[in-house]
Amino acid sequence: QHLNNLRKQKKMGKKSSVSVLCFFIISFRAISVSAQDYTCNATDGMFKPNSSYDNNRRLVLSTLPSNVTAHDGYFNGSTGLGPDRVYAMGMCAPGANPDACSSCINDAARNLLQICLNQTNAFLWLGEEIHCLVRYSNRSFSGLLVLKPYQVYFNYMDIEKNDRKEFDSVWDGFMARTITRASSSVRNNSSTSSLSSSSKYYAKDVAPVPVYGDISVLMHCTPDVSSQDCKLCLESSVDYYKRWYPGKRGVIILRPSCFFRWELYTFSGVSDHTNIRFSPWPPSPPPSVANLTNIPKKDTRFSRGILAAIVVVIFVFIVLIAIGVAIFKRRKQQQEIELPTESVQFDLKTIEAATSNFSEKNKLGEGGFGEVYKG
Repeated sequence: QHLNNLRKQKKMGKKSSVSVLCFFIISFRAISVSAQDYTCNATDGMFKPNSSYDNNRRLVLSTLPSNVTAHDGYFNGSTGLGPDRVYAMGMCAPGANPDACSSCINDAARNLLQICLNQTNAFLWLGEEIHCLVRYSNRSFSGLLVLKPYQVYFNYMDIEKNDRKEFDSVWDGFMARTITRASSSVRNNSSTSSLSSSSKYYAKDVAPVPVYGDISVLMHCTPDVSSQDCKLCLESSVDYYKRWYPGKRGVIILRPSCFFRWELYTFSGVSDHTNIRFSPWPPSPPPSVANLTNIPKKDTRFSRGILAAIVVVIFVFIVLIAIGVAIFKRRKQQQEIELPTESVQFDLKTIEAATSNFSEKNKLGEGGFGEVYKG
């Protein structure tokens, strides 16, 4: 019986190990999916790795850096035929050095190949010294306004409540003016601009604000959309910040058709002076930092995908603890102590010695089978 109990416990231990392993696999799969949700969009379909579509995707992305630099910082083209046709776009910040632009486009394309393993639609804004955009799809998107999916990063530090009213008044007016400038097809240096130039819908400016110094903002739309669509895209991002992150000291909102970033310090690209790194795995949140009077040059940002991954990890950790406690209790209950089932017998001499030769002092009473003595 004891041997059977040990065998049962061994089998249960194996099942428990398998269950724990399954939970780990599910958990890391969930985190992987949340990382892909940053840029990859499967709503238009999926493709098989090493298929004709995948090969065309790799081909068009590999030639994108040279095509973008050869076309004034913006290129929109396609490769393949029928359902295997891949449409791609690349764009750099206006005035970017050709080598820096090519490097940024190449890095963004490589990241997309690593992150989006089988999604037919994806985009990625990237860059520190400059910013750039790479996008591909199985459908033509030239001239179409696309607002989703989007990525959001925000500074977790807040504007002081006592300063909010005056700050918001300056901020609102500054953003409205910048949207108007960015969405206008007429640039201050329009003599070198064209409809295919990345500088078509672009604005970068600085404005003073009480207490906090200067507000820096950068807005950029893809040149294929209309002026009205560019304005709508930027207004959507500004309204999104005001609704979900009011009072935060900076935000980065990335959409397929437009880019919006504002800070309380000077910046150049998508992620300079932040801890953002676009890679297949979202960055781990750094330790909290107390609010400071001086405006920091570096800040910390969280995205919804990162928060979702953290929640998943915490949930799985709690579940695993619960499973471990349940397994421990079950094993403890199954450990049976085997007691002897046969009666114990003593000879007459032992009984006489124990009861002082059946002394009346040791007599407890009488029962149905005779007198009872203690011994």
